[in-house]
Amino acid sequence: MPIVELPSTVQDTHERRNHMTNAAPQPFAINRDEAKSYWQIGNLWSVLASAQSTGNALTVVDQLMPKRSGPPLHIHERWHEFFYLLDGEIRFQVDDQLLTGSTGTLLSIPPGTPHSFAVVSETTRVLNIYTPGGFEVMVESLGTPATALTLPPEGTEAPPTDEQRSAFTRRAIELESQRGVDDVEDLLAQERAPLGPH
Repeated sequence: MPIVELPSTVQDTHERRNHMTNAAPQPFAINRDEAKSYWQIGNLWSVLASAQSTGNALTVVDQLMPKRSGPPLHIHERWHEFFYLLDGEIRFQVDDQLLTGSTGTLLSIPPGTPHSFAVVSETTRVLNIYTPGGFEVMVESLGTPATALTLPPEGTEAPPTDEQRSAFTRRAIELESQRGVDDVEDLLAQERAPLGPH
């Protein structure tokens, strides 16, 4: 990622702050076309900020999704997740409540909150923000490197290998990252297409 040059007084302040927090992130600026991008489960995921680049503070992913995409009801044990809708419309389930977000909506989902969503518009583009960082590992470990900033063309997503699945499972356990939910009804199940390469 390109580093933005800052005046020495700003760099000195930044270095003192990092020393106090025992972290080592550096200022940076990145454009989506410079980001590592992946095709996974029919979506485009562009990792704008990773745990490594932010001192584990957060992960920021620019995500393009087609109509009817979205995960089943699940919980992130560790991550506070935010959705900021750049374009399009999504129906969200948060606990047992349904709400609709459109361009300009910000949704905050604290750790331990059952949630799911389904894309309503033909496509939707969101910023997904996760605190602390680390979510990008979920995408990088199973995704196919994208060759264009588009939804994956038919047949371009390689199915995950056994090695990728194993690495994904190990990392998910290490991060205590995500689990399904059985005690809350998935109210959007009929509004989503099945997960998997499209």
